Order: sequence, then structure tokens, then C-alpha cells
Amino acid sequence: MEGSKKYYNSFYKKLSRLDERGNTFDKIKFILPKLKSEAKIIDIGCGHGSVSHELVKQGYQVYGMEINEDAIKSLKKKKINVIKCDITKPFNLEKQFDIVLLLDVLEHVFDPLSLINEVLKILKVGGYIIISVPLYFDLIDRIRILFTGSIISYDNLCYGKANYIKFRSYNYDHIRFFRPKDIFEICKSFKLHIEMIKYNPIFGIGRLSAFFVKLFVNKITTNLWPNLLAHSMILRVKK
Repeated sequence: MEGSKKYYNSFYKKLSRLDERGNTFDKIKFILPKLKSEAKIIDIGCGHGSVSHELVKQGYQVYGMEINEDAIKSLKKKKINVIKCDITKPFNLEKQFDIVLLLDVLEHVFDPLSLINEVLKILKVGGYIIISVPLYFDLIDRIRILFTGSIISYDNLCYGKANYIKFRSYNYDHIRFFRPKDIFEICKSFKLHIEMIKYNPIFGIGRLSAFFVKLFVNKITTNLWPNLLAHSMILRVKK
């Protein structure tokens, strides 16, 4: 079994189930463009399809590209059309799509530019890509890196402390670390027009830190200083 297949069918297998609980259609519904009834949508590296499943229920043609065997079984049950593919390799697809979802995927691949290049091959002219990425240099992560030397982001506590402890620099699944300007540069290099951006603010861990974060971090301050106060971003770009 190749390295990526082995990883996503072993170590990441349980984490993909936990990701399913924390990701819903709410993640993208505010940023989707107006969809035509015949719109074709593909969710790249979609896991168990917890985000795009709602689009199936709304009657859209939804495809899911995935390599995790456990997740593929879930996709079939959710009536999502499965494309079994290693996203680090050429897609070799003839289908064209109106919308491509790249949700928390770019940080998992060694060559994000090659992945986006493959995405553009299957995206119709005038089509959209919805991209979400974690931002690793917010204020809290900078402090943690300074005092602990750890690159493992605090938001991975959502997996539970036992799973969080398993993360080490040698098996951590995030291998690319973005700032907002990095994403903007990537979009510019592919001549993609950015139509909409939303920053998700940092959050505190524990009652005391959460209290202080809420005092200073809000929609206004996060938009003013996303490099320090945003922990993730999601944007809609047009081809």
C-alpha cells in the first residue's frame, strides 16, 4: 500500500470520523454562490461527506473524491458519487464541475499548487472554488510555538486529549502552514478572482484565556489583523 493510502486508512482513519462530527454544511452555506438546479459539485478530499451531504439532499449532483476506504463506504450511503483517487496525483477526469470544494485540504499535501492546477482542469470557466485553510500563525499559536516549540495547533484538542497527545512533528497530518497573504498569492498566480473572504477568529483554551480572547477578538478586530487574530479562513474564488 502506498504511503498516502496507508496513512489515510490507518492513522487518520479514526480522526476522519471525528472530523465528520465537527464539520457540517454550516461551514459553507454562507459562502456558496447561487446554484443552478443542474449544478455539478465535487468535494475534494471530502472524508465522510458531512459537509456536502446536504447538497445531495437539496437535489444537486455531488461527487466526492476520497481515498479512505471507510469514508468511501459512508459516501456511498449518503448517495454521493464516489471518485476514488489519490489527490496528490493527476485526476484524469473528463467531467467538468461548477463548484469545487477544497475544505481543509491544502495543508495536507506537499504540493498545493499542483493540486490547484488539477482542480482547474475540472472546473468550468466561470466556476467557483471554495477554499478553507487553517492559519497557523495567529497570536495564540505564536505564543505556543515560542514557549513550547510545538507546531501542533491547539485546535486539535477537538479530537480529545488522548488523540491530541498522539500528534508529533513526525506524524502530524498538516504539512503546509499558511498565512492569508500566502493564499492570496496562490490565487493571484492562477489568476483566480477572490469574491468573498471570511476569517474565523482565534479562541481561548480554558475559561480564563477564553475570557480575555473574547474581550479583544471580534469581527472587526479579526478582519483588521487576520495574521494575528484569525485562526482559519474560507474564501470563494472564481475561475
